[in-house]
Amino acid sequence: MEPGTKSITIIFVFYLTTSLFCSISGYVLYSEVEAENFLNLAAAAYADSSNITARQSCIDISFPTDEFHVLMVMSAPCDKRGNQCQAFIAISDLTNQVIISFRGTNSGGQLLSEFGDGLEDYIPYTEVDGSNNTVHVGHVNVYFLDAMNQMWEDMVEPTTRNRQNYTYLITGHSLGGAMATLTAFRISFRQFSNKIKVHTFGEPRVGDIVFASYFTDMVPYSFRVVHHSDPIPHLPPLNVDNESAPGMPYHHPREIWYNDDFSSYVLCSDVNGEDWSCSDKLRFWNYGSKGAYRHTHYFNHFVSEYGSMGCKFASQTRITFISIFMTIFVLFYV
Repeated sequence: MEPGTKSITIIFVFYLTTSLFCSISGYVLYSEVEAENFLNLAAAAYADSSNITARQSCIDISFPTDEFHVLMVMSAPCDKRGNQCQAFIAISDLTNQVIISFRGTNSGGQLLSEFGDGLEDYIPYTEVDGSNNTVHVGHVNVYFLDAMNQMWEDMVEPTTRNRQNYTYLITGHSLGGAMATLTAFRISFRQFSNKIKVHTFGEPRVGDIVFASYFTDMVPYSFRVVHHSDPIPHLPPLNVDNESAPGMPYHHPREIWYNDDFSSYVLCSDVNGEDWSCSDKLRFWNYGSKGAYRHTHYFNHFVSEYGSMGCKFASQTRITFISIFMTIFVLFYV
């Protein structure tokens, strides 16, 4: 065998072995390019329901040749204060893909409802599997579950019918990240599809350690992107002395922890949702005046404005009422 041929053979065997390992173990490699594409989808959920152009622009920037079309945009009250949750679904029958993207918190009142009214409200969560068995899958935050359920029956569940061979791209920022996690889990657990990719941005703690374990098994292709000292991923607060107790807030893996300007990141544990070498090691005084800024800005974009502008360039230094409210709220609770 010639030397050049031998080198090519070795490379081929390496990639084949890597591919087989990924398939067998469920291990997934993080791609920053893919994460930025998902951010465009998460940002698009902030576009007004009537802003067809902006939403489609964000999708097309990420997937220019996949011929996605928006199937539905839905808003629904998701708490007793009447705050609205919003999401959209887009379909590509060309590539057999479904986008499900949830909007994040969009007002101080909604933030208060999420964490003020239900900060400690983690309830037992039972889910129905693909064989119609009812299974206890841990505890989840009641606000996030209720919000997801508002979108499920009329929006998500009908979309999954006859689309088991489709790949689901599920995303969201802030509250939207929590809803994305619960939606992805239900789709997988009910065996509507096992081809699911999840990227969330600034996602709060959705469930406890039992739910995190179930989620990791059911949705292995999942990444939680955290912008340095973004405080929202640390809410509801972790019980440091008893983090693994049932019913206590606990993240699912895998965290991707970025520095302040998104020039570098740390791949956190793919087993433990609470990795003390990543953002968990920061204390509340590290959040400082930039905590709210870091929550509203990902990949150097002011997420809500970025989406409303069709994922074109958006200011990196916007300070909004919700940012000020968030800073005060976090300093009070953390």
